[in-house]
Amino acid sequence: MNMPSGRQNVTPESGAPSFLDDLATGGIDWDLYLPFPTQNPAEKKAEEDFAEEVAEFVRSNVDPDEVDRTGALPKGLVDDLRARGYFRLRNGAGLGGFELSHHGAFRVFERAAAWSVPVGQLLAIQNAVGAAALLAALPPGPLHDFVRGRVADGVVSAFAGTEPAGANNAWPGTTATPADDGASYLLHGEKLYTGNGDIAELLALTVTLPGAGDDRRVGVAFVDTGSPGFRVTSHLEFMGSKGLPNAALRLDGVRIPREHVLAGEPGQPRFPASIGPIALLSAVHFNAAPALAIARQCVRWSREFLARRAVNGRGLAGYEQIQRLATASLADLYAIDTVVRWCLLGGGPSKRWFELSLAKNICTTVAWRIVDRTVSLLGGEGLETAPGKRRRGATAAPVERLFRDARGLRVSGNVDFLLDIQAGRLVMARFFAGPHDPLDRPEPQPGGLSPANHRHLRAASAGIGRLARTCSELAARYPDPAALDERQHILGLIGKITAELLTMCAVLSRAAHGDQDLAHAHCAGARDRLESLWRLLDDRDSADEPDFAGISDSWLAGRSPSFLTDDQGDRS
Repeated sequence: MNMPSGRQNVTPESGAPSFLDDLATGGIDWDLYLPFPTQNPAEKKAEEDFAEEVAEFVRSNVDPDEVDRTGALPKGLVDDLRARGYFRLRNGAGLGGFELSHHGAFRVFERAAAWSVPVGQLLAIQNAVGAAALLAALPPGPLHDFVRGRVADGVVSAFAGTEPAGANNAWPGTTATPADDGASYLLHGEKLYTGNGDIAELLALTVTLPGAGDDRRVGVAFVDTGSPGFRVTSHLEFMGSKGLPNAALRLDGVRIPREHVLAGEPGQPRFPASIGPIALLSAVHFNAAPALAIARQCVRWSREFLARRAVNGRGLAGYEQIQRLATASLADLYAIDTVVRWCLLGGGPSKRWFELSLAKNICTTVAWRIVDRTVSLLGGEGLETAPGKRRRGATAAPVERLFRDARGLRVSGNVDFLLDIQAGRLVMARFFAGPHDPLDRPEPQPGGLSPANHRHLRAASAGIGRLARTCSELAARYPDPAALDERQHILGLIGKITAELLTMCAVLSRAAHGDQDLAHAHCAGARDRLESLWRLLDDRDSADEPDFAGISDSWLAGRSPSFLTDDQGDRS
């Protein structure tokens, strides 16, 4: 479940437009959103054909129900994936790779996850944050040559960042201390929730390089897992993604050459700058790809269910509430697919750095809405396991399994509410950088939109202006960013509002040459959610707000409310 956090130092290309620019100026520059990015037909067909090749291999070699039951992938599967070159999807032909684009690789992960989420995630780790991906971040030299050689050999790799103390500490607890020989480092520490950690042959991990004062650095160390002092202490199991290799690791004096550490800037608790873009993309590949796969499956199964069910002789699909639920899922699926295309096509990730920082949370939370809605729609069939359905001769749609898988996606790669807070910090950083007077932007013109969607576009533009004014007010009210950082609820609401507005703009851009009805349905729901979020943000200092700190502090101090205790003491 471990992926590097997308909050690390990522900056856009010089002059590249970003949704954050609109927020800073308080309105939509609609010309920047058109046309919606597309692929040429030949490129699209090539990507789809290759993704289908990988998907067919997975379908032929993996029984997803058996993997879920045993918590283990089929014996020999990893070696087969390696032999077919699927661990080098984006690498060049010189390394035996397939030179896929980011979108092409995403489609592979999505199609594999549609059959088996853990297999899709295993491939994402290898290709999006393992050695094959990190190679592009390494400058020419001994470390680049070392990693390149291992990638050419098809090495199984992983990235370890999370530790027992958590994933959001600025400085890793794992240390890389210079050895007496002056030519090597000794690594000490523990890592937790490391995807592929118990099968990796080469491990990249975050470390703190000790130093006096501002000389301390964060680095990424590359470790051969056969080295003395390296140990897998436990194979980890989760509610979802059963079968995904995941481990707790310990390093007790593991010795590596000094040149096998890529160091960040002195005094800065950040990854080396070249790792940042990889971190953002890895969260999208590892989490958003299976989220989109789950969403597609749930929409397909919902359609199949509605086609065969009736209540009192009337087809289930004829009931108004069912129509609302089905439309909401279709519109949410349209939104996830749109955000992915917006981030990975067209100008690509380097121009969509801010959008990528929100994409993981957008895709996983919206997918969760879809799968949760699907469980409700299917009722008992939504909770019943696929093997149980199969035993009684029913359609064996594994909604229950994907419900568990989808819930895990909101936690892996950092927890959803923390990502909202981090998004809020990114937005506020632009306003703390200096005063921002909103530009007098003209009202955005329809540009191919239906009247209803043009109204949504005007509402999105007004929402961006409102958010800009709110952020300017907050920057003036909290001139010290650290003071606002203590108001995490405010930052989280800013992050959520930003995500809704971004998704609306991307969906409307696509609708200008696409499906007007689905865009309308999504934006109508988004505006309802925004209304609630704005109310919460406007009430942030209300005198009626509960004393959250007081209640929490009392509980943590053991002064539990009476309803939590009985004559045998506190059972909370």
